[in-house]
Amino acid sequence: MFRRLIQEKCGIALDDTKAYLLENRLARMLTDSLCKNFGDLYFKLKSTRSDKLLKKMIEAVTTKETLWFRDQYPFKALHHIIFPEIVTKSQVSEINIWSAGCSTGQETYSIAMTAQEYSKTITNAQNFIKRISIMGTDISSQSIEHALIGEYDEIAIQRGLSETRLKQFFYKNGKNWQINDTIKKMTLFEYQNLLELPKRFGPFDIIFLRNVMIYFSEELKKNLFKQMTSILKKDGYMFLGTGETVHGYSDRFHIIRYDGGIFFQLS
Repeated sequence: MFRRLIQEKCGIALDDTKAYLLENRLARMLTDSLCKNFGDLYFKLKSTRSDKLLKKMIEAVTTKETLWFRDQYPFKALHHIIFPEIVTKSQVSEINIWSAGCSTGQETYSIAMTAQEYSKTITNAQNFIKRISIMGTDISSQSIEHALIGEYDEIAIQRGLSETRLKQFFYKNGKNWQINDTIKKMTLFEYQNLLELPKRFGPFDIIFLRNVMIYFSEELKKNLFKQMTSILKKDGYMFLGTGETVHGYSDRFHIIRYDGGIFFQLS
């Protein structure tokens, strides 16, 4: 019953193999919510008008696994293919990028760092950076708060971040590392449920929807990909996670192969 409720509220589909994990995570909520058992907790979640308890449930079940520059090729594609193409389009005044399911901000900040690195290769670097807006969204409020602060411990820093980028884009803050203001100013973070996107959301030139669809049902995947076609600008680009595809869900995209990976362009 909890799995049905979770799927209804945030789209995450948990199979039978996750039952034990789900029970362990929800057990922590019993004391906080003053519930005697799971039945009481379920009834309270179903009947409450407050988002607070529902958000606690979502925090308990969401995975916060993330890396800097995950899989590398999406960021190389930005630097060597997409950014150069956009720069040649004189009619493009803004470059809007959406990092969906951004977790604690590593992907969003990786995009911003890539844009900064690319800007060093062109003549009008300042103008290019001013045109870029990168939005990171996640269903976990805790993750968004972490991303907004932009401070990471040594373990998080070591997961995909080179020494060169660490020195260039971070500064030491006690035992942790703080992202610098140059990168932070390029980003915006906010709580967002993919099932409840605002009507006037977007449009975006580039969407990162990586390692998000794996948690959704087949029906929800079809609905979300349909929604992506209205949020993404014509000829815009979309990155999915390794092994994820639009095949079978939408015929509006064509595949681009690059550096051992694939991404998609809306036709």
